[in-house]
Amino acid sequence: MINCNQVQTEVISEGRWIEEDPLPHSSKNIVLVITGNPGIPRFYEGFIKTLKSRLTSSDIPVWVVGHAGHVQPPENLDIAMPSDQKWAECYGLTAQVQHKAEFIKRYIPENAHLHLIGHSIGAWCVLKLLKDNDIDKRIRKCYLLFPTIEYMADTPNGIFFKTFVSHTAPILIFLSWIFTTMFPVTLQTFMIRTFGLFFGIPDRSVRAVREMLDPRVLSRIINLAKEEIKYVKEADHETISKHADKLWLYYGTKDGWAPVKYYKAIISKHPGLNAQLCQRGFQHTFVLKDDVDMGHIISDLINEDSAH
Repeated sequence: MINCNQVQTEVISEGRWIEEDPLPHSSKNIVLVITGNPGIPRFYEGFIKTLKSRLTSSDIPVWVVGHAGHVQPPENLDIAMPSDQKWAECYGLTAQVQHKAEFIKRYIPENAHLHLIGHSIGAWCVLKLLKDNDIDKRIRKCYLLFPTIEYMADTPNGIFFKTFVSHTAPILIFLSWIFTTMFPVTLQTFMIRTFGLFFGIPDRSVRAVREMLDPRVLSRIINLAKEEIKYVKEADHETISKHADKLWLYYGTKDGWAPVKYYKAIISKHPGLNAQLCQRGFQHTFVLKDDVDMGHIISDLINEDSAH
């Protein structure tokens, strides 16, 4: 974990670690994934392993930076996290963008060719980051996967969240406290695996689910989602127009957070935009089931771009 914008933050990598200096004559390309919500990097392990394995240049690192506060530091390290009283400064939606900006400016060299992948609310963060000239000059291409960049409150999942999840949040957080404090880790793992058979959670994601169910983390996940619902309104058409040549968007056909009508609206507003509609049935939560296939698609795009 690293300290970024005052918060201990989980980062995972395939290839060289973020603090390692690149070898002489190594590729200037770097791939960075900004997660959706929950912002837990371990959900993306299969995706970045596949992506990295298919890149034609073997020295391109692939990194995932989690959202601030979405993974608790190990208890044995006794690392203090900022209290939720510093929500706006450390954990809120605007703070998450500042958090990613600080990460990029610290770890991505100015002469790098950054391939920035944003999933779900991570895509919204990418559009915000493009407005920062110091970051924009590093960016080669942006890949926005199942992008929640407009009117989240009006989507089927947004409506469900407002009418059910937001009202039952205290109960859900209390249940997560019971689960994580009353049951040993082995039983937690067994229960997640068992429920996962019915809810499409693969074995490789069990640890990430356990991290998500920490009540402190779950509370921040839900509160961040509340802000997304409240503040993600009209798409940032000015930024999309200005940076259209850097953008590649991928929408799902059955996405409760970014429905097909949003895809149709964005290509109607921006006819030259490279926006694709998935024809393979990938889910919004592609990291659970479709991570390998999605890794193939994005690695092919990066290879194609890097060859030019």
